[in-house]
Amino acid sequence: LASFYLVAFNVVSAAGWAYVLFLTVSALANNGVPLTRLSSYIPSTFPWSSNAKSTNALSKYLRSLLFPYIPSTYSQSWAAVAPVQSLAVLEVLHVLVGLVRSPLPTTLMQVSSRLILVWAIVARFPLVHSNPFYTTMVLAWSLTEVPRYAYYALGLLGVVPPSWLTWLRYSTFYVLYPVGAGSEALVALSTIPEWQNGQYLKWALEDWVKAGMVFIWIPGLYVMYTHMIRMRRKVLSGGKGQKLGQKPKSRAKVA
Repeated sequence: LASFYLVAFNVVSAAGWAYVLFLTVSALANNGVPLTRLSSYIPSTFPWSSNAKSTNALSKYLRSLLFPYIPSTYSQSWAAVAPVQSLAVLEVLHVLVGLVRSPLPTTLMQVSSRLILVWAIVARFPLVHSNPFYTTMVLAWSLTEVPRYAYYALGLLGVVPPSWLTWLRYSTFYVLYPVGAGSEALVALSTIPEWQNGQYLKWALEDWVKAGMVFIWIPGLYVMYTHMIRMRRKVLSGGKGQKLGQKPKSRAKVA
């Protein structure tokens, strides 16, 4: 029963992120597909949303560099991103109850940082909705998660993943992790008021907390990056772990 549940979870998650990727790429190709029915259930503002409209000069400058080339895809993707990413909270529960053997610290770090971005930043600050770094963030997330969930689903089904899928699972992080973490930090940064000329003295406690979170993203990326490098060596470099082309080790706990 546990294996059946984990297969279903990974299949649904892979399909969800594939849909997010489709919506985002379609929007970038000026052929966005509106989620009219789903959007009615996923509002764009919430009771805890902020009406803050000011940001800092650095964020405005960085946004101006990217916006001509990568527009925001919030209106096309948000209704899918919110529920699909929220589903990942179950991954922490899986580790806590022993369904999978993933390390709790890295799982908790990745899931919590994304949930903070979705519900405490994007859902709360409408000024983020036009930010092109929202698009690069969602692209990095979806391009990372589709191979990851597909890889685990095949392993739980007892199917040897194709070598290209194994390579994607353990190689794309070299680019996607920095892009994703950098975009997350810049999205959060865009909600912080100006700090130049002593204006940080007017910051509220929340602004200081968000600034601290932006700096935490740097060591957080290092932890996740080095963890994936170790995993890649085991899988692709003939280490003691699983090798390329082999059946992936099941993440389900052995009774």
